[in-house]
Amino acid sequence: MPEWVLVLGVGLLAVLIFSIPYWIQPLFYYSGDNPESFVPLWHHFGEQLRAGHWPMMDPSAWYGGNYAAEGEYSMWNPVELANYVVVSLFDNLAAASALVNIEFLALLGMGLYLLCREYGATRVPAAVLAFAMPAGGFTLFYAAAGWPAELMALTWLAWFWWAARRHVRGELNPFVPFVFGVLAITTGNPYAVLGIAIVSAGICVELARQRNYRVIGGYVLLGVCVVASAAIAFLPLRLALPVTNRQSLAMISNDMFLVPGIGDLLASSAPTYLPGIVTWNGAVQEIVPSTYFAWFIMPLLPWLRFRALRTAVRPLTSLFVICGAYALLVMGPSNLWLFRWPIRLVENLYLGLAVLFAVLLSAGLARDRIRRRAVASAVLVAVGGYLSWALSPQLYRKHVLATVVVLALVGAALLVWRRYGTRPFGAVLVAGTVAIMAFQAARLPATTNSVIAGVPVSVAQVRQETPFVRGTVLQLADQTSVRAQDYPDGDLMFGNENVLRGTETINRYSGIGFEKLNQALCMTYKGQVCADAYQRLWQPVDGTGVPLVDALRVETLILQRRLLPDVVDGPPPPGWRVVARDDARTVWVRSAPLPYPGRVSGASPGVEVLSSENQPQSETVSYRALTGGRLLFARLNWPGYTATVDDAAVPVRDNNAGLLTVDVPPGDHIVRLSFTEPGLRLGAWALGAATVIALGYTGFWWRRRRSGAGRRREQWNAAEPSANSEMSR
Repeated sequence: MPEWVLVLGVGLLAVLIFSIPYWIQPLFYYSGDNPESFVPLWHHFGEQLRAGHWPMMDPSAWYGGNYAAEGEYSMWNPVELANYVVVSLFDNLAAASALVNIEFLALLGMGLYLLCREYGATRVPAAVLAFAMPAGGFTLFYAAAGWPAELMALTWLAWFWWAARRHVRGELNPFVPFVFGVLAITTGNPYAVLGIAIVSAGICVELARQRNYRVIGGYVLLGVCVVASAAIAFLPLRLALPVTNRQSLAMISNDMFLVPGIGDLLASSAPTYLPGIVTWNGAVQEIVPSTYFAWFIMPLLPWLRFRALRTAVRPLTSLFVICGAYALLVMGPSNLWLFRWPIRLVENLYLGLAVLFAVLLSAGLARDRIRRRAVASAVLVAVGGYLSWALSPQLYRKHVLATVVVLALVGAALLVWRRYGTRPFGAVLVAGTVAIMAFQAARLPATTNSVIAGVPVSVAQVRQETPFVRGTVLQLADQTSVRAQDYPDGDLMFGNENVLRGTETINRYSGIGFEKLNQALCMTYKGQVCADAYQRLWQPVDGTGVPLVDALRVETLILQRRLLPDVVDGPPPPGWRVVARDDARTVWVRSAPLPYPGRVSGASPGVEVLSSENQPQSETVSYRALTGGRLLFARLNWPGYTATVDDAAVPVRDNNAGLLTVDVPPGDHIVRLSFTEPGLRLGAWALGAATVIALGYTGFWWRRRRSGAGRRREQWNAAEPSANSEMSR
């Protein structure tokens, strides 16, 4: 059967397998950052793209609106842009999220299958690991369920790894790894760049051991082209850093947050093992199996023929280097320069270990000392069960059930292998993977989060239930005191859930923030505020005399009852009126229109604003002034803004809330504001140049291939003895 048919079959079966968690729990792929950050914005981006707009920066999204600088919204990744359009066709965002994440889990499985085959694994073990590794705890419960940028970066990294190694063997033209490398980097996830560096280092070490220095030179050129694409993904972020909340994150420290221990990895085949690590909200234990790998990895170790590695030590050099590098990082400190929370790299480590396990499994299982090996397998399963119970004894029923099921599956798999051979054995491993995954999806997390159970999923329902919302919305609320019933209809929302209302909302989700505004409003990265935020709203912004609520052009105030109990039942300030009041919140709206047009929110005494033509990245204001003065705009002063008065450049300044101001001279004049994302043009040129060079190198590669340079490929293949292929029979 052609290999491409098998790869496609792996992908199609993976779609069915990874749909199971969604069938069990419709919100499985819609938790964490998926509802609060990614999916509502995907829906919004899709609507914008369908309308002919490509949103790089939107001032109406405030501290969350510099999308190019945010990075992880992948504004330059064509696959993800296409997904945004598809998501925009959904009303049920939980279903839309499931579609995208299942798509990438399937792509990850396909890439892993090819990677296993590239390192010499036979078809059955490669397929088994292609289903098992994406079903691992971190990939499924963290990445797919709530951190999709991690999943997308890992997926394209797997494909890049396969393509890069196949290229240096002379079997694939260099443009293919270039494309996959660019897809990985343009996810905007810095761990993709780290992964490409580690994979490339491993491949170069492997080539160096073979003294294949000419190929190293070509691969370095390819790597430079791939890394050049990072400019468009990360240069806008680098140039925006001075005004963000991320200025002090580049450091080396260890606060133990999300740092797994070696014991957590040793228990990676226990389905209910919940690592004892520092996690969210000060907890010291996970509620999901974040370090789970696959149920059969540890129990089958006593049966593997490790001597098979001796005959393949050279072709596996890159695999050992890559796995070793990731193992060191997983065991490293919580903050290592720009990279934090080492548990995020567990899935990268498991990706490499999955390939290694597939290669070992391809050599077949040992047939001697059956009793000793069986006892060793049982002990390993029992130890995993004991460690699971030791960390969370209150879940003893789940631990006992999981341990018994794994023991039964291991026994069944070994029995089937001895009696019926490789393919039925592989089928048992896959069936066991599906059964364990279904059990985990149904029984874990270990505690029920009633708030997450109530996240809004229907765009139409949210908009229908909030008809009184108008203009710019500001919500003063704290998520820690939100009840489940406060969520589904859009009564209170956090992060980018606010996008669902269809109106401008200051509360957003941002990985970078805007320091001055966040401090002025006492606002977190996902729009939560402290109780003092209410008093701050009515204080004048420095140098303007304009209250902050007016400077922001807020027209709707949503006040949480639990955060502001003394305010919600009282009368609103002059100029405001109550339009809704219930057990969750009170809503005020302005009684009169705002005094200025466009995004102008204030003007010095004696300055009359005549008109404003407002666009997301530009604004033209005509004014009349008896004396010089200042115009205040409801725009954050992101790096990239410029201003002119009658085409003469003038400085752009800001105030203590980060709002943009322009000093203007007396007379009748026209002020023009414009925004150009810093670094975007340079990044586009870098990507274009890298593409041209990669295409040129590809042409050179084809000419050398046709001219008989295939001797290098033959020498490489001769140096790579295939694994003892019992598993191929």
